Amino acid sequence: MNFQIQIMSCLFIFTFCGYTIQTVTGFGAVIFALPLCMLFVNRLDVLPVFLMMSIYQSLSVAYKDKEFIDKIDFAKMFALAISGMIVGMMLGNIIPERQLNISLGIFIILNSLYSLYLLYTNRQNKKVLKPYHYIYPILSGMMQSAYGMGGPLISMYMDKVTNNKNTYRGMLSLYWGLLNPFIIIGYFIRGQITIDHFYMFLLLFPAVLLGLFIGNKALTKISIIRFQIFVYILLICIGITLFI
Repeated sequence: MNFQIQIMSCLFIFTFCGYTIQTVTGFGAVIFALPLCMLFVNRLDVLPVFLMMSIYQSLSVAYKDKEFIDKIDFAKMFALAISGMIVGMMLGNIIPERQLNISLGIFIILNSLYSLYLLYTNRQNKKVLKPYHYIYPILSGMMQSAYGMGGPLISMYMDKVTNNKNTYRGMLSLYWGLLNPFIIIGYFIRGQITIDHFYMFLLLFPAVLLGLFIGNKALTKISIIRFQIFVYILLICIGITLFI
C-alpha cells in the first residue's frame, strides 16, 4: 500500500510540473511527464489519462486567451494536423520508437539552437512561414496520434507564426483541446481505455488544476523575450530526454 502511495505521489508531482509548463507555453505536459511516469507504469496506462486531462486544461487556457487566437491561421494548422493524425492512427507503432525518438530529438535540438541564435542576433522579429513549415502540423498530428509526442513539432510551427505569447499558447491550447478528443475516440475504438484510466484521471486531475493556477500566474510575469528563451530551452531539454 505504501509503495502504491509513493508511486501515485510521484505521478502527481510529474503531472503537476507537466501541466504547469503546458499552461505557460501551450505544450509540454505529455512529453515532459510521460517519460518520467513510465519509470513506474506502462505508457498506455497513463497516456490516455494525460490526453483526457489535456482536453480540459487546454480548452480552459484557450478560452482565457480567445481574443488572441487567429482563426484563419488556426483553421489551416488544425486541418493539416488532422490529416497527419489519420496517418498516425493507421501507422500505429510501426516505426521503432527508439529510432523515432533519436531522430526527433536531433531535429528539435538543432532547430531550437538555431532559433536561439536568431533571437540573440535580433534577427527573429519578423515571423515568416515558408512552404516547408507546413509539414510541422502534419507531422505533429501523426506523432500525437501514434506516440503522444506532437508538442515540439507544433510548437516549432507556432514559433514561425507569432511573437505574441498569448497567441502562441492560446492557439496551441485550442489545438490540443480539439485534437485530443479524436485521439481518445481512437483509443476507445481499439479497446485501450479501461475503468482504471478513469480512476487514475480522478487521482491526478487535482494536479492539473494546480498547474493551471500556477501557470497562469507565472505567464503574467514573463516578458516575451524570456518567454521565447524559456520555450527554446524547454524544447532543447525535451530533445535531450528523447535520447534516454
